[in-house]
Amino acid sequence: MSLLVPEKCFYFSKVAGIGLIFALWVGSGEMAGFFLFLLLLLMTVIRWRFPYLGATVIIDGVVCIAVIGLWEYAYLALIFTLFEGVYRRFYPIIIFGLAPAFFISFHYPHIHYILLSTLGVLCGFFLERWLQEKEEKIAIRDDVAGKYYDVESIKEELPDMLTRLERMTALSERNRIAREIHDNAGHEIVAANISLQVARGMLNSGSTSLEKHQEALELYDAALERLDVGVNKIREAVHNLQSTTSIGVESLLEICRDFPPCPVDFKMYGDSSKIPVYIWNILESCLNECLTNVMRHAKASHVFVTLDVTEYMVRLCIENDGVDKTISNDRRGLGSGLKNLQHRAVTVGGSLSVDAGELFRVICVMPLEDDEEKGTDK
Repeated sequence: MSLLVPEKCFYFSKVAGIGLIFALWVGSGEMAGFFLFLLLLLMTVIRWRFPYLGATVIIDGVVCIAVIGLWEYAYLALIFTLFEGVYRRFYPIIIFGLAPAFFISFHYPHIHYILLSTLGVLCGFFLERWLQEKEEKIAIRDDVAGKYYDVESIKEELPDMLTRLERMTALSERNRIAREIHDNAGHEIVAANISLQVARGMLNSGSTSLEKHQEALELYDAALERLDVGVNKIREAVHNLQSTTSIGVESLLEICRDFPPCPVDFKMYGDSSKIPVYIWNILESCLNECLTNVMRHAKASHVFVTLDVTEYMVRLCIENDGVDKTISNDRRGLGSGLKNLQHRAVTVGGSLSVDAGELFRVICVMPLEDDEEKGTDK
């Protein structure tokens, strides 16, 4: 913290002024000077302890004006009172600065008092502006700190929010599918089942009537038509479940296939069905960013992409053989794109690192939620 602050400058100036009043009293020996010294000292201490009592500076001004006729140096005390009044933003105190012009003795010409009082007011105004600027900076700092704290809190809650959102989306989709099958395909299948039961009963009745057989066949055909409608609606519901854009391993494979500069060898180990959607998004962004960097900055002849999925984590490793040996390791590091991806990985509890050896390697590791924890949360 800086030692030069407006509060310290003000109190140093005020103490110096009170010290000057004390020295002048010692030199003159006037009782009025001693009384004024004690009053200024007491009021300064009170306002230091209770800053909201800034308006009490008017007491100092009244006493200074009253003592001017009794002690010739009292006008100097009024100058320091003007200085403090302006500093404390009690601007009416400036009016008191006009009164002493009628009381100053001829030993101290009016021009001296005018110059000194003007200097005191300007010094007080300067320190007051300085203090206000400091308060504004503190307010801005607190506001920025509050927003930063809010962002950090959101970042800490984001993984849990994403997991809950994924579960809520899955549950909502299940309910939608159940309603669609029940409302559309279910009625047709139930009606077909009833028609088949009736047709079977008519055939088992033992009647040899051609009319009965014809009616049973009609019911049978109607049941087949209803079954066909129900099956088609089930197929339609299943078709609607398929995403128009590929997500998951298919998306990573598509990104690798569409990379023109050089071949990309993609390998995957483990069960990818454990990976939630929000982690797939980070993995896709990481692969896209790394391949874009290879295209722009590396002269690679081959890229190797490995996706490892275990029970508790997923690891994506992207390697290329386009390392420039002339660039030192100190100059290699995370660019703006990889830094953003690193922040996203850290947000969900993971990490992203870069290693430049024989191969340039980017490794992104993110945790997976245990299935038992999902069950207990439900």
